[in-house]
Amino acid sequence: MSTVRAMGEDDLDAVRRVEASTFGAWWKGLHGDAEALPVRTRTNVLACREKDPEGCFAAEEEGRVVGFIFSRTWGGVGWFGTFSVLPERQGQGIGKRLIAASLDYLRQDSSRAIGLETMPESPYNLGLYLKLGFQVRMLTLALGKGLGQPAGDEAALPRWSQADPQTQERWLAELREASGRTHPGLDYSKEISVTTRYGQGDALVLLQGARAIGMATLWLSGSREGSGDGPGTVQAGFLHPTHTDADSFRRLLQGCEALARAHGKQQLIVPVNARHTWAVEQLLHWGYRVQRAMVRMVLKGTDAGPRIDACVDLGRWAG
Repeated sequence: MSTVRAMGEDDLDAVRRVEASTFGAWWKGLHGDAEALPVRTRTNVLACREKDPEGCFAAEEEGRVVGFIFSRTWGGVGWFGTFSVLPERQGQGIGKRLIAASLDYLRQDSSRAIGLETMPESPYNLGLYLKLGFQVRMLTLALGKGLGQPAGDEAALPRWSQADPQTQERWLAELREASGRTHPGLDYSKEISVTTRYGQGDALVLLQGARAIGMATLWLSGSREGSGDGPGTVQAGFLHPTHTDADSFRRLLQGCEALARAHGKQQLIVPVNARHTWAVEQLLHWGYRVQRAMVRMVLKGTDAGPRIDACVDLGRWAG
């Protein structure tokens, strides 16, 4: 019988092995038998745990980690992922106990919208989450664009890592107020601070005068061993609703493209849920193309139901 307990730093290497084993078959189906799935970097797993350490759990049997789950919160939004159970231990209720532990943590804020994202080609995952009370919303699209020469009007945006602590605190307060208008209680503070603390990348801040009206966290290092030459990836980003216009969105994207290009990246990946219809249309107009899609699901009763809007709120609900 497995025991579900809090995940500690001593578990991180075991978590990396379980994750690679769990997703290895799926990876080989995409890339062929000759290519094994690289393990996640220790920095990536450590950073995922630090964002919500009290919501990360391991399933243990006789001193061996056989499964794990990460919980993530952005204030008024929460989800679980990455979530894995060793293939030979699946179908024995371990996954359901891990999910239950995560949901208990996420429900500590009764007003929080709770969700997840999963692979649309996995009927088992979709069926499991439907049985647990999650409802399908819309696809989150990962849109990519090759980075050629910079545009003539491209200007660098202020970087979080280069600001003094007083400026960072002011930006955080302004960004929390702005993101809360996109979704009540939405807060990207942890995403910004942890991304820079662990050297995964940096955060760019869009200013109107001296006031922060938007931001984007850009990952510049790969999440898996040997993936350092991969694309730059926007992990999260948004614009204040009253400043959501083509010029502001374009400046935010150009700042991300410039930083990615400066770090030798050949491509930029931007995730956006299909409910944000205007943002999707703008990205397509600017030459971005769909690279991959994930299904977003939300626990029944924790949001207002399916809707579409013209907000810019970039990000994946996945680890």
